[in-house]
Amino acid sequence: MKFTLLTLLSVGIPPSIGRMLHATRRGLVPDSVTSNVVPMRKHIVPSSAHRSSATTPIYRRTAAVNLPANLTNVHDVYYIIDMVVGNQTLAVSVDTGSSDTWFVSDPLECVRFWWQGPEYLPNCGLAEGFVGNLSGGVLDNPPFVRSYMDTTFVSGYYGFDDVTIGSITAKNQRLGVVNYTFWAGDGLTSGLLGLGYPFMTSLDGPEQNQPPYDPVFTTMWKDKLIDPLFSIALSRESEDQGETGGEVGTPQGSYLALGGLPPVEVDEESWARTKIHGVDAIPEWMFEQSDLGLYIIKPDSWVYGRETEDVDPNKADKGAITTNGLTTNTTQFPVLIDVGATLSLLPKGLVQKLYAAFDPPAKYLSTNGLFFALCNATVPRFGINIGGNTFYFAPDDLLRQTARDPSGDYCRIGVTDVNGGPYVLGVSFLTSVVAVFDIENTEMRFASRTKY
Repeated sequence: MKFTLLTLLSVGIPPSIGRMLHATRRGLVPDSVTSNVVPMRKHIVPSSAHRSSATTPIYRRTAAVNLPANLTNVHDVYYIIDMVVGNQTLAVSVDTGSSDTWFVSDPLECVRFWWQGPEYLPNCGLAEGFVGNLSGGVLDNPPFVRSYMDTTFVSGYYGFDDVTIGSITAKNQRLGVVNYTFWAGDGLTSGLLGLGYPFMTSLDGPEQNQPPYDPVFTTMWKDKLIDPLFSIALSRESEDQGETGGEVGTPQGSYLALGGLPPVEVDEESWARTKIHGVDAIPEWMFEQSDLGLYIIKPDSWVYGRETEDVDPNKADKGAITTNGLTTNTTQFPVLIDVGATLSLLPKGLVQKLYAAFDPPAKYLSTNGLFFALCNATVPRFGINIGGNTFYFAPDDLLRQTARDPSGDYCRIGVTDVNGGPYVLGVSFLTSVVAVFDIENTEMRFASRTKY
């Protein structure tokens, strides 16, 4: 069977009563804390479970349509919710970098891939899936097919059933039912909840031209069950949680909020907004149409360095301004906001400047296929200017104490360099903010989380 290389990659309280305007120094922001809040559980995969680039060609599992980027499997942090299909509760990973919602069902065939020898016993690491028949029946055609750029894929058929997330139910929702897959799971989830636009559901099968359909979130807002936005707040793992290999409780707050904001504290003066761009904004995808597909933004500038004395102008980056050791680079390029990506993936030239700003500088570890720095290194500042406000990565996200090399002396950098797009802002950025995905206004909004 031939697959296309698509990177596609609760609290039961009454619904939101509507959108309220609150003032910030950047104007009126139509957000209110919603009662439709679903707590997310974080799962951290032990470092030993990561596949090495020295033995396998692993690509990123994030939503995009492009040639593969040579990366190791760095997706070691997952955020999980419980989703009810019919009357069965399934644990699924939350993903803003794809649109389909799918889950496995018996009989399930788990297969090896081309780089795995005959001695390899397939183990897709998926939890128990849906049992029985979907109440709304199934579609004979088209088949459900989705391939990801880390070489994983899922295949099966479409069916219909009611889907409940928190207290909101999408009636007779179209869903992917998977019975054939190569996957790299960890035994805790049965599938994926995709929160992208309907357009991405059309990129199915070898011709990538199936008619699109409304995913779960789209159905919910079109049926006026929620306002047409959702927001995400992600917790950060602490140092003693990194190698558990199990689910981590998140009393400090990881939430998916449908129709409004999650119940977490933010700096109200930090709110900023920016336009969501169409799929043609990413040249590597080669789309001519400007349909909205994923959450693509163009930050205003990037800030990096150590707050010291001014840099010699002769050594400053071209087209950048350096003040008190911090360089502001105004080069603009599109990035995806993707909760399904652990690391942030950014242009090589920019990230190499960040690596050099560590003291001592970060270095490439060939056994891991990524850049690491000494765990006690001095961490530089790295920020993204969006809508006139700069959001800085937290030091714990730039130098991840929970992701160490085998010696235990080197920690992984939360940003990795790639030679081409699509670029991604992943969990390493999102743990510092509340991110609002506003469909009605075609914009994203961000606010800095207060320390937690």
